[in-house]
Amino acid sequence: MATLVDTDALAAADRRPARVADLLEATMSSRIRFPDPSAPARARLDGWDLAGVSVLRLDLTGEVTLLRTARHARADSEPVLSLAVQEAGTARQEQFGSRRLVAAGELSFSEVSSPYEYAWSGRGVCRALRIPAASLGLPIDTVRRALPVAARSPLHGLVRAHVTRLTRDVALLAAEPLVHSLASATVDLARALLASAADGARGADDVLGETLPARVRGYVRRHLTEPDLDAERIARAHAVSVRQLYRICAAAGFSLEQEVIAQRLEGARAELARPGDRSIAAVARRWGFTDASYFARRFRAGYGVSPREWRDRSRAGAAAG
Repeated sequence: MATLVDTDALAAADRRPARVADLLEATMSSRIRFPDPSAPARARLDGWDLAGVSVLRLDLTGEVTLLRTARHARADSEPVLSLAVQEAGTARQEQFGSRRLVAAGELSFSEVSSPYEYAWSGRGVCRALRIPAASLGLPIDTVRRALPVAARSPLHGLVRAHVTRLTRDVALLAAEPLVHSLASATVDLARALLASAADGARGADDVLGETLPARVRGYVRRHLTEPDLDAERIARAHAVSVRQLYRICAAAGFSLEQEVIAQRLEGARAELARPGDRSIAAVARRWGFTDASYFARRFRAGYGVSPREWRDRSRAGAAAG
């Protein structure tokens, strides 16, 4: 985590609204407006990086508007999708001709490189997940068309729950060995929601089917350390047959079995690199490998070194550092 702005750590003269706005604008894509330039402003902005997906938490007290004008938008070369959860306070959002109130606990969608306004009065806290639009694999016109109607998607509740928990627990999740898998699943969910919202004529079953690979990867990630994680259990958890599960994963370009093994190997590799006195066999068991010899063979095939060589090398590097 990086604390980007914290007015409690500033001298009184630096808490003037104009100064606080300057500090926030230096780290955010939004412009900040305080209607009362004489009232001291209180703000704290924290940021995290999740393998290319960023999370910001802004806690700000005062009459405030976060905005992007058409002139500012023309200067941006990289569109960015923002999925924001209002943690405290009620915000007023306007973009692409759509206006709405965003109460605490609700999810809002913005393309922060296009003109928009997001404002609140009093104390407001907002947690925002930001994804480069280029990583979504969708035309930017499709993204912008979908945003005003995203709440109508059958995936809205699923995405809201995911973004709410991810942004709430980001400090813990950012330290997870498989954070890149979490980031990938998040992008997949955002893509599916936008695609379904942009094409409302499609049925919910079709849309949910498209998200199955992302949901499977998320389920695998949550249960990696359980030895009984297999195709039958994964299929049962997603209300599909094992045959359907294999077919959908293959259509998405990955083997379910290899996905499980690869994620388990990555988790074991990250744990072996950390200081500790657990044996290699214990680490292997923790990550679902009941056969130590099989674990050693797959580890060498994946990383070119044995688990012991990797552990010794990592500890030597840490000691030298």
